[in-house]
Amino acid sequence: MKQAKWMWCPNAFERYHGMKLHNRRTEGGVFHEPMWRIDAPERNLFLYKSAFLEKEETIRFFANTTDAVISVSGKRYPPNSTATVPAGKHMVKVYAYKDGGFPAVYIEGDVFTSDESWRHGSFGGKDLPAGTNDMYTSLSDDPEVFKFAYKRIYPVKTEKLEAGTLFDFGKESFGNIVFENISLKDAKFTAYCGESREEAMDTEHSIVIISVSGECYHSESVAFRYVFVPDFGGEYKISADFEYLPIENKGEFASEDELLNKIYEVAVYTLGLNSREGFLDGIKRDRWVWGGDAYQSFLANYYLASDKDIVRRTFKILRGADPVTMHINTIPDYTFYWIISLWEYYFHTGDAEFVASIYRDMRSLLDFAESRLSEDGLYERCRGDWVFVDWAEHFDKDAGPICAEQMLLCRAYECAANCAELMKDEEYTSCFLKRAKEVREKINALYWDEEKNAFVDEYKTGNRNVTRHANIFALLYNLTTEERKEKIIAHVIKNNEIPAIVTPYFRFFELAAMCDIGDFAYVLESLRSYWGGMINEGATSFWEKYEPDQKGAEHYAMYGRRYGKSLCHAWGGTSPIYVIGKYILGVKPTSVNFETYEVRPSTGELGIGDFSGKVPTQKGDIEVSVSCNEVSILSPIDGGKLFVNGKEYIIPKDEKLIVKR
Repeated sequence: MKQAKWMWCPNAFERYHGMKLHNRRTEGGVFHEPMWRIDAPERNLFLYKSAFLEKEETIRFFANTTDAVISVSGKRYPPNSTATVPAGKHMVKVYAYKDGGFPAVYIEGDVFTSDESWRHGSFGGKDLPAGTNDMYTSLSDDPEVFKFAYKRIYPVKTEKLEAGTLFDFGKESFGNIVFENISLKDAKFTAYCGESREEAMDTEHSIVIISVSGECYHSESVAFRYVFVPDFGGEYKISADFEYLPIENKGEFASEDELLNKIYEVAVYTLGLNSREGFLDGIKRDRWVWGGDAYQSFLANYYLASDKDIVRRTFKILRGADPVTMHINTIPDYTFYWIISLWEYYFHTGDAEFVASIYRDMRSLLDFAESRLSEDGLYERCRGDWVFVDWAEHFDKDAGPICAEQMLLCRAYECAANCAELMKDEEYTSCFLKRAKEVREKINALYWDEEKNAFVDEYKTGNRNVTRHANIFALLYNLTTEERKEKIIAHVIKNNEIPAIVTPYFRFFELAAMCDIGDFAYVLESLRSYWGGMINEGATSFWEKYEPDQKGAEHYAMYGRRYGKSLCHAWGGTSPIYVIGKYILGVKPTSVNFETYEVRPSTGELGIGDFSGKVPTQKGDIEVSVSCNEVSILSPIDGGKLFVNGKEYIIPKDEKLIVKR
């Protein structure tokens, strides 16, 4: 028999688990509602498969609901049945219904084994492959329970205090707090979790609290490093089941700079903690999937694990169902990132099948975005939209169509055109390219200020304010002329009078831009002072924001709350992975799925000594090593070129290339 998989409606698995994760946030033990529409999975399932059998086949049919049937040769069978499919041509059909979850079926057989070769009948829409996931291949699996791995961990330090006991698990963690051997049979008490010691001890303001009852208790999954348990008159043992997704990290980096090594290590740990049903923003407060955070996690993932499954799940969780009535997370820039990310996913993985499965969702999402454009084809804030870009306070997001949004819109059109071309959709390829050209021309005509040698944030008020954000996008997305790029670098990027980027989120884009222009001194100083600064403050994962001038518990406040800041945040927290893999190790695809690629290691005076590492691809890992004497490359794929010392070298497949410096 072939290996069977559980099957469901396309997107049902992701919508169900997205629905659960977006509705489980609490603060102080009280439910905290999501900010956008949350879509439930479809309740009805119709799957079919046609095949010609040389000989009869016996199949066994199972479902996670009693309201299910399989139709074979005109005869209907309930779940837990065995059926015979005679030789010849047949179409086998499955119908199922489930309320409160989502219907899923499992068929053991050979030709008619349940897998993605089955089609989902969409009742009038376009039929797509059945939904499946390689984690759910056993009959005993439950698709409504997301499969995490667990590891029992224990406090590394216990501190007896006057009012109770403080347990330190040593580093930022996520999982179930376990209380065992509670001596009082009817014990009821509250435990307080904190990413910092101060948060756990401040019982009045703790965001994560646990109400414990009984002699043995496992909490819901929560973020913690510290757990404070007030005295309640009883004894107990405490541990935790660390909960994680067992993604294999294939990327590596090591250098003679121990701080840079630690920064990379902490970034890897930060991304791992936030790699769950999808890429989360952070593990304490929101625990939601945000489009901007996910965009950066996608790129870091390509340089750490190159795991396709979590990227695909994140896309579907973010997208939701039709009809589209709001932007991704209500934020137009996040809608544009979603479209940009779809092309970048294909570019890094070559997974055209996934693009095909979600292409119509991309088109309807872009249709919605276009319905929010002004008469001149630019995005201007609409009712219900949150124009974000960054937390920066330097520009007026309500003043009119801001430049940064138009740049993301332009790039989204370009990426949509690429996806349409991949799908051989000539009409929309031409349409999207035309609109990208129009937006690009308007950006350069309306927002460029010849006197300031920069793009201004908006043009309607006449303020002509300049910030780094739009100008960074102009460089990253190649949205203006080479002459203007040089002016931007001189008059904005290297101009200390222009307000600095303050969030790790937008520093991600800034560092990429600085690497593109070759200013590695700035990049390394920023990594050491900003990300290294967090480590010097005791961070074991990277924070939502870091302000070097703050002291002690001041670091933990945000959004008007004493401990509102996330101390494990994917946005910006993953920047070192991407920067080190793409720019310091210097590995970058130059065509889809590394059909061709280049390696441009940073061989200048970086001040990090010898360094080496690996970058994963779908075809294998590319190894890079740089010393004071030589550069060596070992790659399992053809199509690579090494650029070093101003010269170009062909990288042979499966044979180490060594070039003297």
